[in-house]
Amino acid sequence: MSDFDKPTSPRSEAEDNPTFVEENDSFRLLLTLQNNKIECLAEIKLFPPEKPAEELPYKATYKDNVVDEPLQSAVVLAPPDLLWLLQKHGITKTIDYSAVYEFCAALDLGMTPEPKILARGVDPVSGRDGWFELLVKTSGDDACFEEDEQGNVDLRNRHAYSEIEPGQKLGLVHPPQEGIAGIDVLGLSVPALPGTPFVLTIGEGIRLKFDDRVAFATKSGRALFEKGKLSVVDLLVIPGNVDLDIGDIDFYGFVDIKGDVPDDFDIKATKGIKISGCVGACRIESGGTIEITSMAGKRNGQIICHGDLHAGYLNQVEVNCFGDVSVLNEIRNSVVKATGQIMVERGAIIGGRCIAMDGIESKDLGTRSGLKTHVVAGVYFPDSDRFDYLRDQLKNLHQQIESINLALGPLRAHLKRGNDNAAAAETRLAILNEQLDKLYAEKNNFTAEMKASKPQVFSSMNPKINVRGVLKEGVILTLGLTIEEIKIGRTGPMSIIENTRDGGLRYLGLTPMPVKAIVIEEEIIAAGEAASDFVEDSDSEKTSGSQ
Repeated sequence: MSDFDKPTSPRSEAEDNPTFVEENDSFRLLLTLQNNKIECLAEIKLFPPEKPAEELPYKATYKDNVVDEPLQSAVVLAPPDLLWLLQKHGITKTIDYSAVYEFCAALDLGMTPEPKILARGVDPVSGRDGWFELLVKTSGDDACFEEDEQGNVDLRNRHAYSEIEPGQKLGLVHPPQEGIAGIDVLGLSVPALPGTPFVLTIGEGIRLKFDDRVAFATKSGRALFEKGKLSVVDLLVIPGNVDLDIGDIDFYGFVDIKGDVPDDFDIKATKGIKISGCVGACRIESGGTIEITSMAGKRNGQIICHGDLHAGYLNQVEVNCFGDVSVLNEIRNSVVKATGQIMVERGAIIGGRCIAMDGIESKDLGTRSGLKTHVVAGVYFPDSDRFDYLRDQLKNLHQQIESINLALGPLRAHLKRGNDNAAAAETRLAILNEQLDKLYAEKNNFTAEMKASKPQVFSSMNPKINVRGVLKEGVILTLGLTIEEIKIGRTGPMSIIENTRDGGLRYLGLTPMPVKAIVIEEEIIAAGEAASDFVEDSDSEKTSGSQ
């Protein structure tokens, strides 16, 4: 029996790392199956020889065959012997032959080799974890620029996040996948771990369907996905200034901008806008209230507000507000229209034009320089704007019709004379007549709309102007059917209403804005009639007494 045929038994230093021991007079070899038996690690300890090397017999064992030959060198373990030992313990198909030869080569040189992996299986591949697939954009980090018809790209229009609508599908929860089994050094299958399911936490505005695998929005806003939690919020907070990294904003919800909005940026929100900094020549549009510190529009700034507008200062801005306009300091050289009131708390309305259905109140109106300042109260501006548009269109059409009629006369005279180029003249005449027919048709349509349209009447209408300070010359007041330009300044406080009985305007003591002009006028007329009756009664009594 050879030394390698001595009985061996596996011992386990750890339950999943069994170790096989092969030992004789020359060495002690440990074969450890590690890493879930995926690898076989070989370690060897050499024993010093009891006799000189030349006196030791060489015994090479190949399976069950023993060959005795004179020893030429101190060969401790040859590659065939090591391969046989591995096969003896069931390691056959996973042997790393190059590692075996390197291990034995070190022994052949009389060195103790470092521990070496002699066989390697295939590691199992764990299954992919479950994951959440977002179908919408959730932040402004990823811009998506689009070209217009001319191939131009607006760097401010980033399309950086999706505008979510109720019922919109936001994402899918994908289940985990099974892993791929591995093979250990013994050729046995090593099971793979399955992936971990993804746990989606839902926040406000989210509903799960189809076994909690598909997320839908229950309200409008923008999607947020942070730390595994999906929400739809109707608040967009910009922590600083709006710039090209932010771009134009078009948001379903409320926008809160902590910094400034420079020129040429558009801000649009469905529920409201608050801007803590200064606003330049921009377009600001909101389906709710708007609150800004100041806006210098440079005659290009525009505000469209479908709620109340609160501002500290407005300069060269066009405002269409379907609510009240409240300005803390001043409105200067602006066109401000409101379906509610226009109120300036501390300063003045200087230059431009202000139109409010429910009345206008300011500390001062106008400026010492006599700059024209037009103030109109008691008018619903959407109606007046439409009537102004119709009148402008009719004026333009009238001018075009007159111009064509002037050109038709010479053409007709040219055809009557029978001159050359009669064909060209007839063609030109036909074209002009066709254009004239179209213009008359448009004129008839606009005229019919003018006749059929009537200004809307609202119970809140209040043709009244309050001036708490000074009404300066150059201010043009429009109340009802009366238009009056102030030639000499007046000092308030005062309320100004139309004198519906005698014409002109009434300059009265200041009354609160909720007190309607029509109520004041009715009281004045009633008081006047009562005084007139009293005078008549007194005259009658005097006449009777004299008789």
